[in-house]
Amino acid sequence: MRLISLFVLSLMSCLSLAEDVNFTQYQREHIKSMSVVAPEWEGYTHKDGSGLYWDIIRAVYEPLGIKVKTRIVPWNRAVKMVSKYRTYNAIVGEYLSSEEPVIFPSYPIDVEFMTVLSKLPTGDDWNGLKSLSNMKVGWIKDYEVIEAQDRDFTLIEFRTLEQGLKMLNSGELDYVLDDWDEIAAAIQKYDLSQDVYIENEMPQGTDLYAAFSDDNLSRELIKIYNERIPKLVANGELAALYKKWDTGVMPDMLKNLAQQ
Repeated sequence: MRLISLFVLSLMSCLSLAEDVNFTQYQREHIKSMSVVAPEWEGYTHKDGSGLYWDIIRAVYEPLGIKVKTRIVPWNRAVKMVSKYRTYNAIVGEYLSSEEPVIFPSYPIDVEFMTVLSKLPTGDDWNGLKSLSNMKVGWIKDYEVIEAQDRDFTLIEFRTLEQGLKMLNSGELDYVLDDWDEIAAAIQKYDLSQDVYIENEMPQGTDLYAAFSDDNLSRELIKIYNERIPKLVANGELAALYKKWDTGVMPDMLKNLAQQ
């Protein structure tokens, strides 16, 4: 009985040690795949796995034998899948200022130029962000377009841009904020004429990142990302991807790497 007890204790000790190794040390050669999630954004993340963001992530990991698995999920659910449930390793298109429990690599993936959409005559008197004061402003749920302390307007969130446009058209919203590419695609898709809607570009762009779940596997994935991105800049592969998709903007941080 004593021998059995000692054996059980020894086995439990080994299992405990194995768990420690598995959860605290991720050897690069043992990483066979990683998963990344995002909403479907035209030119960036398509359901068939094509798009600028998917291509950049693949260029980072797949040459090292790490298969990239992509999935399209609405933004608010995608964020939770990465930050809270850790169902996926990463989400693309996140702000560095995000309050979600995620971790970031050193280099951004894109620059977002937010656009303000309004119905005439509301947009005629556009005077920058001051024009949003005391108005009904909407953006997609869980986007953090303007930080809470800087909001002096009523925020009304919606789940899809299509829903937001309907609310704008009905008068439930005075302004809708979203990325320029998304606004432009929506105007074309829903046949919104330019003389009815005004697009006012926000004064400056914001860097967007791939954000990772806060765990040890993701820390190793981030190390790889930080090593690979400068190499992709140096050999011209990253610039070629932006040119291929004719969308997105290479962040200044990456342009500076190219000049070094």
